[in-house]
Amino acid sequence: MIKKTNLCAIAAAISALAAGTASAQSNVTLYGRIDSGVQWTENSTAAHNNDDLTEVKNGGILPSIWGFKGSEDLGGGLKAVFNLEADFDSSTGGSRGLGNISSATFGRQANVGLSSDWGTILIGRRYSPALLAELGTDPRGYKESFSSLLSLAANQLPEGNDLTGSNNGAGIFTSNMVSYTGKFGAFGIDAGYGAGEGNNGQGDGRTYSVGLTWTGSIVVSASYQKIEGAPDAKAERAGLGVAIPFDNLTFKVLYAHAEGDDLSGDKAFETDNIGAGIDLKWGGANTATLAYYYGEDADNSKDQTSTIVLSNDYAMSKRTTLYAQYVFVDADKESTARTQITLGATPSDEKTSIFGVGVKHDF
Repeated sequence: MIKKTNLCAIAAAISALAAGTASAQSNVTLYGRIDSGVQWTENSTAAHNNDDLTEVKNGGILPSIWGFKGSEDLGGGLKAVFNLEADFDSSTGGSRGLGNISSATFGRQANVGLSSDWGTILIGRRYSPALLAELGTDPRGYKESFSSLLSLAANQLPEGNDLTGSNNGAGIFTSNMVSYTGKFGAFGIDAGYGAGEGNNGQGDGRTYSVGLTWTGSIVVSASYQKIEGAPDAKAERAGLGVAIPFDNLTFKVLYAHAEGDDLSGDKAFETDNIGAGIDLKWGGANTATLAYYYGEDADNSKDQTSTIVLSNDYAMSKRTTLYAQYVFVDADKESTARTQITLGATPSDEKTSIFGVGVKHDF
């Protein structure tokens, strides 16, 4: 007969083992960011008669977000991973987004997958593989304001693509995607296919995206992304970039070529966008950036935009950054978002100045 005391000891040992195993194998992290500032724009399209505009601005350098991410150790080097991520507007506390991003609870990311030494497979909504490859070579690191992010999005909107119900979040996010990410020494690959499940038919929003990186003594990026509209529309974009460090200086260049077809399959636009810039780390906690962006549409000689950005980020801590940025825009007569980096601010055939200050805090 087993004594009662022995049964208690065995039960306690099993409970302790189970609790320890659960604690060691799985984890969930709540994370987020709040970015708010004040911005002044001369000749703003958002103001009456293109007057000057002063506004409290959300996402001066990075978007305000919150989310959950986690992993479970499955043994043998294999992990289950997931990520849920949402946007919000720090100036109002409300939801924020583009197209179907604004109506989705987790409009930025909602994916689950498996990860090991051989790489990571994800299923669900996630960031564009092409965009992620270019983070290290865009002159401003794809900051939320005043970077190549706007021209990337504007050049990934094929006609007939219904953003309110389609697969495509302007080339920045993709729903219904199956993707693979791998890192092999200095070489990285990220590729995915997003099944078209839009309101206008199976092809609406079908997405092909790939990003390649080399992170050695220099950083090199190459990317390609194609998004289909309906019935015969499509938008294609390819990018090539490099970042070269010199002590406290880093020089960056990113070039992108994009073409789009209309609903009938005829060419609608053909754009070239280039950005070049220098990052300077100074004073221990400061990073100053000087960047120049230029975009043009080969099918419309009046759709051209030149932009100069001067900014400084001061890291008060690992989580809190103060920033200031000045932007000068020279827009041609028929300048559009496809050649711009200043969403909702730049009137055509005008020279516009924008100045902003703000604070970003990560948690």
